[in-house]
Amino acid sequence: MRSADPAGVAELFTDLWLRSDRADEQSGTAQAAHALAPEVPLPQRSGKAAQQVLLRTTAVRSVRLSDGSWSVIVAAQYAPRTAAASPDPSDAVVRYFAVPVLSSDGAGGAGAFTVRAAPAEVSGPAVAPIPEAPTDRILPGNGLVATPLREFFAAYLTGVGEVDRYLSPGTTLAPVRGSGYTAVTVDQVSADTEAADGPVPEDGRRARVRAQVTATDASGDRWPLAYDLSLTARDGRWEVTALDAGAPTLAGQDSPTPTTTTTGGESR
Repeated sequence: MRSADPAGVAELFTDLWLRSDRADEQSGTAQAAHALAPEVPLPQRSGKAAQQVLLRTTAVRSVRLSDGSWSVIVAAQYAPRTAAASPDPSDAVVRYFAVPVLSSDGAGGAGAFTVRAAPAEVSGPAVAPIPEAPTDRILPGNGLVATPLREFFAAYLTGVGEVDRYLSPGTTLAPVRGSGYTAVTVDQVSADTEAADGPVPEDGRRARVRAQVTATDASGDRWPLAYDLSLTARDGRWEVTALDAGAPTLAGQDSPTPTTTTTGGESR
């Protein structure tokens, strides 16, 4: 039986371990770290104030090794210690630790986990190359695709107007809640087909587009956002059939399965 990915355990242990002190083995933090890693030594503090303050840890990659154990890369975000009561996260640095974890299925369904050695500080992950996207045809800003998308995103992100009027029949999409956006501009729209650059084609014709959007919140902060959408022509206009945010289609691939759209009450 395949053991569970122990990313959460590695993340928790790294946070505890980075906050622990070998001179204070009885502290709750040290005991919690030892509960996950009984044979792993704790850091030894000098007694001086640390130059960095740990803000948070996040597991970023898990790899199952040939012997069945796991190696989990955990990012630790630090901020420089200042005279202020709270550290300034705007000057944060990120360090990375590889954590070796043994994982098995335990009684009660909670699983069994043991960190078998101290974390190894490692360099950060490399930057993966970005494949060429098919939506490389820039559309006019006042065209028959960009114009309804401006109205769609205003309704979707700010709640002004109705989202449904811009959707294909059978597609449902709830507007974003709690963002505090007060204004939206569509900076650029690109498509994967020349059919989107001109008069609206016959009903049923589809296009994949990417919209570069800037949303402004009540504080005046501007947030650059990117959306990949599937559009379908109907009755002389383009309608949103799927919102595939975060899952762009790459050249030579089929459209990804959207998680925000439903047809006939079932997820698509």
